[in-house]
Amino acid sequence: MWKRLDEKIKPGDIILSHNGTKHTADSLDKLLKNIKQKGLEVVTVSDLIYFENYTINNNGTQIKK
Repeated sequence: MWKRLDEKIKPGDIILSHNGTKHTADSLDKLLKNIKQKGLEVVTVSDLIYFENYTINNNGTQIKK
C-alpha cells in the first residue's frame, strides 16, 4: 500500500482505506508512520473542510465565496 502512495502523497490528500480488505488493518500503523516521517500531518476529513466563506461544488471542490 505504501509503495503506491509514497511518490504521490501531498498535503491535503485524502486517503480512503476500506476496513473490510485483507491487509488494511495490518498496514495502517506503517502507513501512518511513513506519512508522519514525510513531514505530513494526519487529520480527519472534517479538519480539511473550510467552513467560513467557502462553498463546495458538485465535484467536491471548495470554492471561496
